[in-house]
Amino acid sequence: MMWTWQSTTGLDIQPIVDMAVKHFETEIDHVFTPDPIAYARNLTLATVQQFYNPGVELLKVAKEQETGRLLAYTWAIRGERTPWSDDEMICAKMAHVDLSLPVRQRLRLVTGMIVLWETWAQECSVPVVCSTTMRRDQEGFLNIHRKLGYDVRGSYCYKRLDVI
Repeated sequence: MMWTWQSTTGLDIQPIVDMAVKHFETEIDHVFTPDPIAYARNLTLATVQQFYNPGVELLKVAKEQETGRLLAYTWAIRGERTPWSDDEMICAKMAHVDLSLPVRQRLRLVTGMIVLWETWAQECSVPVVCSTTMRRDQEGFLNIHRKLGYDVRGSYCYKRLDVI
């Protein structure tokens, strides 16, 4: 299966919300009240922000080339900092894949997301990428980060990049 990564448009919002409800709502429903309308609104705002100010938010979808079916999406922001440093970070907000896909394809899609974050960080001259997970089953996700050179601490993954 072949796919391409592309920036979101308004037509991507509902399929993203549907994927989140189908595959990931149970990951948050004991802590947060899932609200698909709020999620759609926030995705729409990020899509508009990305279009007019591409250095602020990154929201990308992976679509199957033959069918245009949504396979995965990722959302990252910049401008984040830790309390102990003024180093700017790119922080991943979402990294979702269609869980009905074979494991090997899911791993390749997540690896692609991480490459997108790092590429965007380089383009924005941001020296640190931070990725977190709140999934109950997170070991595979964290292992991908380890293999790509991230310092994994609990459910947080950090990587310092050489930026210009």
